[in-house]
Amino acid sequence: MATRTVTELTDDLDGGPAQHTVRFSLEDTIYEIDLNKANRDALLTALAPFAAAARRVRGGVVEPATVREETPVDPRAVREWARSRGIAIPPRSRVPREVVDAFREAGY
Repeated sequence: MATRTVTELTDDLDGGPAQHTVRFSLEDTIYEIDLNKANRDALLTALAPFAAAARRVRGGVVEPATVREETPVDPRAVREWARSRGIAIPPRSRVPREVVDAFREAGY
């Protein structure tokens, strides 16, 4: 038996069927709205004078997320360190992030 999934766009303004998904940005926030042809045309017409006077920005407005590279720590060493300082730590599960951070801040 085959399964068929159908996605229907609904106009976010009037609730009717939509044919277009419009993405735009305003003051560092990216928006996406589903519109029918008439509402899309109305949006583009309203924005046209502003777009004509604006500068186009290349490369997008969203900066990539920063990835923090960390040197792995030995969980056994962290557990021993935590126990020696009276910090409660689970014996087998993952070492809590705040305990690892405290271990690093202590210079280990």
